[in-house]
Amino acid sequence: MARTLLLAVCLLARAPLWAQGPEAQRLSAETAFGSVPLPPAARLASRLKLEPPGPPRTCPGGLDFSGVTWPASLTAEDRQALQLALNISGSFEGGQGWANITGNFDGQGVSLGLLNQNLGQGSLQPMLRRLHRERPEVLAALVSEAHLKSLLAMLEAWQLAEGIEAAPGPLSTFDEPTERFLILAAAANQASVAWARANLYSGAHFEPTWKSELVALAASPAYVSLQIAAALELHDKALVYERLIEVRELRSYLMLFDVNVQNGGLYPEDLVEYDAYLQINRGASSAAKLEKLLVLRLRHVRTRFIEDVRSRKLAIIRGVGKVHGQRRDLPAQYCYDGAWPYR
Repeated sequence: MARTLLLAVCLLARAPLWAQGPEAQRLSAETAFGSVPLPPAARLASRLKLEPPGPPRTCPGGLDFSGVTWPASLTAEDRQALQLALNISGSFEGGQGWANITGNFDGQGVSLGLLNQNLGQGSLQPMLRRLHRERPEVLAALVSEAHLKSLLAMLEAWQLAEGIEAAPGPLSTFDEPTERFLILAAAANQASVAWARANLYSGAHFEPTWKSELVALAASPAYVSLQIAAALELHDKALVYERLIEVRELRSYLMLFDVNVQNGGLYPEDLVEYDAYLQINRGASSAAKLEKLLVLRLRHVRTRFIEDVRSRKLAIIRGVGKVHGQRRDLPAQYCYDGAWPYR
């Protein structure tokens, strides 16, 4: 238990959150993404022992990964798993793939990209700053001169003020905030949200030019590459969680990846209590273990979001379920075997 707690605390040191945002206005987000088919567990296990992995195959109509340079540290199986995770979690997050965009209904200013990085959580500003630093010509080509000047001024102000918030907050906008977090309330991030309210909207609706520029930006190859780089952090975090909970199956990885996307991760106490459960339930099925972990994580979720989080995670664990009002059969849709012993 001490080992689990130590690893959990190290893992959950506060870091930029790359993806969150309530799902209330994403009911139309079920545009089916294709994904990476994975052979049945037994056949794949045999293949891994006898020959190097073959090139990934894709179901029809998947997210476009063309031109992506994958880190050398990722095996072919890692790429398959990550592509699959992006397709599944991305299908829950929005219907436009890499170019997802969501307004300020949730108080986050604007959410952009496959996994909905946003201003309110401070997850979008670093990506925009990195794009400007590494590929300024992309911003200049897609955003008008006046809009670019305004955007860069907001990012500069955020960079100068980002150290203001010292208090730890919840892992996700879905979770109940602490009193101290409410008092400090991420001053730098809230300044960015105020900028979005003042510039990106006409009343309750997007200003059309701003929206078209942001959508084009999100879909650009340069920004897609940044989205994948951000997703690699969630991938690595999911693999650490997978080792800690001792359920090494593809569905475990997919569920934990989605926990990172939607909920910001697990709390240390979740892992400690799960470890206690595991000590007396070694014979529990993989699905039972994952559902126990889900129950522990749901304790922190605001009441109005519990059912959304639950349905999304159960669909991944069980393979089938209703999410956002639509029946999903994920293994059939994305051509994978959830019992594959990944990692």
